[in-house]
Amino acid sequence: MKKKNLLSGRERELLEMAERYEKAEAEGRSLYMDADDLADLADWYATQRKYDLAKEVAAYGLTLHPGNTALLVEQAYLFLDTDDKEKAQEIAGQITENTPEAIVLQAGLLLEDDLLDDAASLLDTIEDKDSLANIVEVSYMYINLGYPEKALEWLERGKGKYDDEESYLSIYADYCYQQDDMEGAIEYYNKLIDQNPYSSTYWMALARCYHENGQPDKAIDACDYATLSDEDIEEAYSMKGFAYYELGNEEKAVENFQKAEKLGALKPGFTPSFLGVAKMMQGDWEEGARQLKKAIDLTTDEQAATLPSVYGNLAFCLQKAGHKKEAARYWKIAHQLAPDDASIYLLEGRAHLSDDASQEASLCWKEAAKLDSSPDTYYEIGLDCLENTYLGAARKAFELVLELDPTYEGVYKRLVIITLLEQDKEALFHYNSLCPYPIPAQKLEQLYDSLSEGMGSRDRKNIYETIRRLIASMNNLDDEEES
Repeated sequence: MKKKNLLSGRERELLEMAERYEKAEAEGRSLYMDADDLADLADWYATQRKYDLAKEVAAYGLTLHPGNTALLVEQAYLFLDTDDKEKAQEIAGQITENTPEAIVLQAGLLLEDDLLDDAASLLDTIEDKDSLANIVEVSYMYINLGYPEKALEWLERGKGKYDDEESYLSIYADYCYQQDDMEGAIEYYNKLIDQNPYSSTYWMALARCYHENGQPDKAIDACDYATLSDEDIEEAYSMKGFAYYELGNEEKAVENFQKAEKLGALKPGFTPSFLGVAKMMQGDWEEGARQLKKAIDLTTDEQAATLPSVYGNLAFCLQKAGHKKEAARYWKIAHQLAPDDASIYLLEGRAHLSDDASQEASLCWKEAAKLDSSPDTYYEIGLDCLENTYLGAARKAFELVLELDPTYEGVYKRLVIITLLEQDKEALFHYNSLCPYPIPAQKLEQLYDSLSEGMGSRDRKNIYETIRRLIASMNNLDDEEES
C-alpha cells in the first residue's frame, strides 16, 4: 500500500480521497466530494489504468453534480482512452459551457477525425492562450493524439515564464519522451523529482527513460525509488524484471516478474513464456521447450490470443532439439489456433531451413506470403536465408522487397554482401551505389579481390563467418558516416 508519509502535494491528497471513496463504497454509504476533486480523482485512477474505477468515480460525481463541465470532460476522455469514441462524442455533446477544457476536448475529437485545421481554429477561440493551465491542456492533447510539433508551438509560449512550474516541466518531459529525446526527458524528470522527490509517477517515468536509453542499472534504481512511495506499483517490478535480465541476472529477473504477476501486472504464464523465448534465443532448446510447456499449462482463457506464438516457439525448440515428430504436432496446433498468422509460417520455415530442409522451408514461406505479401515478410525470409547461407534464395527475397518498397531500410546493405559473396561485380557496385552510406569504390574493389580466390571451395561455415564479418564491418562504416 502507499506510504502516505512519503507522499507530498496533490498526489497525497488524491490518495487520501481514493481511500475515503473506496471505504464509503465498501460500506454502501454516499460521500459528498467537490466536483473538481472527483474529476481529478477519476483522472488519477485513469493514470493507473484503473479505467473501471475512474469511470465509476466520474459517473458518481455526475450524480452529485449533474451537468458539471469538469466531470463531463473527464468522463469523455475516459471513453476516448478506452476506444469508445462514439460515447465520448455523445458526452461532449452534453457540455453547455464554453470553458477552455471543453474547447480542448472538442478540438481533440476533431483531431481524432484528422481535422487538424478545424481543431486549430477552435483552439484559437481560447482567450488566454498564454496561461499555464491552457498551455498544458492543449500540449497534452496534441502529444496524445500524435501531433508533437503542434504541442511544441504551445510549449514555446511558456518558455522563460513557467520554467520552474511543476506542470510545465512535466509536459515538457513528456514531450521529450514522445520525441525519443531520452536525454532531454531524463533532465526534465530529474528536475521534477528535485521538486517532488517522493512521486512514484516521476520516478517511474524516469525509469522508462533509462530503460529505453539502454541503462538498465539506472532503471532499476529509479524503480526502487518509485516503490519507496508505492510498494505495490506493478510496473516497477515488471520493468525491473526486464532490466535485470538485460544485466544477465536471470534469478532477479524471475523474482521481479513473479512479484509483478502477484500484483496483476503480468499474467500467470508470462514468466515461463519469457524464459522460454530467452532460452530459445540462447540456443538452449530443451530448457526453452520445458519453460514454454509450463507457460501453456498456466495460460488462462483471457490469454488465449498469446497461445499460437507460444506453441510456435515450443515447436521451434523441439525441432531444433531433434524431437521432430513432437515438433510437427505443435506446429499443427499453432496453425490451427491462428490459421491467418503469417509469422508462425515464417518461424516454421526458419526451423526447417536451419535443418537444411529447404523444400519444407519454401512451402512455409509460400503460405506466409499468401497471408501477408508485405515487404516485411520477404525481408524476414531474406534474413533467414542469408543467415543459413542460402545466398540465391536470400537475394531473390531481398529483390522482392525492393520491388515492393525501394526505400526499405537495410536491404541494399544485405544485397551488397550477397553479390560480393556471389562475385557478381556489376550487381555489387549497383547495390552499393544505392546504399545510404556506400563503401568507397577503392575499398569495395579490395574486398572483391580478396574474396575472389577460392570462393567456390569455401564451405558453409566459412561463408557464414564471412557474412558476419562483412555485416559487422559495414555497420561500423555506417556509424562512422553518421557521426
